[in-house]
Amino acid sequence: MQLEENKGADTPKPEEPAMQPVNEGKTESSARQAALPGKPEKRGGFKKIPVSKFQKIVNTITLILVCLVIGALAILLFLYLPKLTAFNKAEAELARLSQVEADYTELQAKYGKTEQQYGIYKTISDTNLLETALIALDSTKINQQLRYVEEDLNTLKITEFPEIMQRLQSQFAKVKTSAIGNPKSALEELSKFNTDLLQLAGNLK
Repeated sequence: MQLEENKGADTPKPEEPAMQPVNEGKTESSARQAALPGKPEKRGGFKKIPVSKFQKIVNTITLILVCLVIGALAILLFLYLPKLTAFNKAEAELARLSQVEADYTELQAKYGKTEQQYGIYKTISDTNLLETALIALDSTKINQQLRYVEEDLNTLKITEFPEIMQRLQSQFAKVKTSAIGNPKSALEELSKFNTDLLQLAGNLK
């Protein structure tokens, strides 16, 4: 009994067939497809997203705006800037001419005042000669200097002090009236006349 049990234990068991993988057919099919020429293997990656119509419109508007900005800059550079430079030059020239005009007006005013002062001092000089003629009782020189002083008064055009000019005319009329018949009185009136002339000259400074 023991021998039979040992024989049964020594008898080899038949080999079991190996388990085949279930997806063997798929693997072979994939391998065949990979081996076929002309069909490149697909690679994994991002899919290309199609551009929508709205995005195209936005891109077009952006491009138009950029073109407009470039055009505006071109106009600024080639048209506006030269005109701006010319305007600045004209403005500077106008400022210079305005200053020249102001200087001319100031010089003209000074010249007018100098001319008035010259007329006053000429009248004073002729008045002094009239005084000398009155002292000397020289009727010829008295009449001559009276004409000179009268011409000087008519030449004086001083509108700033009309009251002084009126007083001078009145005072000279008294000198002229008494010059021949009363030289002493004429000298007194002539002294007042000279005082008014000196006051007028002082007011013009």
